[in-house]
Amino acid sequence: MKLSESQLSEKLLLNAITTVLSHYITETDPYILFNGLLDTLLEITNSEYGFIGEVFYSEDDKPFVKSYATTNIAWSEETKRLYNDNKRKGMLFSRLDSLYGAVLKTGQLVISNQPATDPRRCGLPQGHPPLNTFIGMPFYGGGKLLGMVGIANRKTGYQRLLAESLHPFLITCGNLIQAYQNNIKNQQVEAELAKYKERLLMLNKSISLGFGYEFNPPTLVKNGHSVFITKKELRLLEILVINRNHPFQGSSIEKYVWEDVIVGESSLRSLVRRLRQKLPELSIKTVSGVGYMLVIPD
Repeated sequence: MKLSESQLSEKLLLNAITTVLSHYITETDPYILFNGLLDTLLEITNSEYGFIGEVFYSEDDKPFVKSYATTNIAWSEETKRLYNDNKRKGMLFSRLDSLYGAVLKTGQLVISNQPATDPRRCGLPQGHPPLNTFIGMPFYGGGKLLGMVGIANRKTGYQRLLAESLHPFLITCGNLIQAYQNNIKNQQVEAELAKYKERLLMLNKSISLGFGYEFNPPTLVKNGHSVFITKKELRLLEILVINRNHPFQGSSIEKYVWEDVIVGESSLRSLVRRLRQKLPELSIKTVSGVGYMLVIPD
């Protein structure tokens, strides 16, 4: 049976999504994955150029887009150089008085089939290829605007129905952005923990915790007598002592205590409760929205 044009487009889209999600398992570079997605999107929508990017916020809380994939539409030596210098780092789109800026300001779909007379337009740089039609599509994750897709110059224009058919594509973009954000957070946590482990190894004397407690990892004594705590309780105490008198992220504590094992918040709460029961004199405070803090008097 011969497939219709819409079925062929859907098949291409699903193939692209399947491929990119399969590659994500081994590919750590978002620019490679998103450029493949953009190429497929341009093909199935019969568009000439576009971009896919993540939304960030400036110091004055204004949104802008950093692209992971941008069509090369350089029209001069200067713009060629600009594209080549930034295609890996990501092009920045920060004009809010523009069609893509309307997406950033509202978080809504933007369709313009007559950009030349659209009041939201900002004009084009001299030499820029024509912008005849445009659609800007936001994508979300956890109720938060994560990024957007902008494509241009579909000869028949863009319709809301087309945007609705691309919903799986937008979900995939959002999932990939969240996955990369989590990877970056994990890398930051690992670097932070490595720093604290190094500091811990440098400690060559006992640390007084007050109330007769002396801590010299892996030994904890109280008034000269050893105090038994489990291995996980010891690691929890270590990270709290290293960061004493400062709130420490619960996710970082989990990473330190359980290392490569993923646990829930309830596991950490139970561990903190057990340590509090064994060391009732110590002040292990819960810091709302952050994690925990061991308070040790100076």
